[in-house]
Amino acid sequence: MKNKWVKKGLVLFSAGCLAFAMTGCSQIQEQAQEIVNQVTNSGDSTEEEETQEEETVTEPEVEVAKPELTTDLSGSVTYKTGDTAKALTVEAATSDEGTITYQWYQSSTNKNGGGTLIEGATENSYVPSTEEAGTTYYYVVATSTIENSSNGVTSATAEVIVTADDSQEGQEQTETSEGETQEAGSTENSDQENQG
Repeated sequence: MKNKWVKKGLVLFSAGCLAFAMTGCSQIQEQAQEIVNQVTNSGDSTEEEETQEEETVTEPEVEVAKPELTTDLSGSVTYKTGDTAKALTVEAATSDEGTITYQWYQSSTNKNGGGTLIEGATENSYVPSTEEAGTTYYYVVATSTIENSSNGVTSATAEVIVTADDSQEGQEQTETSEGETQEAGSTENSDQENQG
């Protein structure tokens, strides 16, 4: 008889524990979900605050008028190697308070884009190099800037042809032929001395 009641007590106790465990678990799950929601919401608000801070740091863009080239590049000039070239010049103006800056480029094709930036060439004029023979196209970008905003215009191209200086080549050939003549003469003299 005692065993029967003990068994019933154990069954009731187990059922009670199971019921408590289920309700306890659901309560714990609810509490965990609330904590997750709080963390997520606070994370969202932190992101919003960061975004707002970023927006306040970024200054609003100012509208900048496109500069106009009052003097542009054009045409073609030819020099011999070593000649002193004349400066290529442009002039840009703007209708607002923008500050104009210049950057020169060179290219092997007659296009005012995709060229190679010329280091330090930031004035409105540039003297092209005549050290090597060849054809080079030059152009410049004029940029107007107000605060963090800018607007630019690209010039037309100017063709600069540098040809080899014939007189220098002629002098080199003359020097070479004279050297050969002297060498030939010294060879003949040494032959005569050997015979004597």
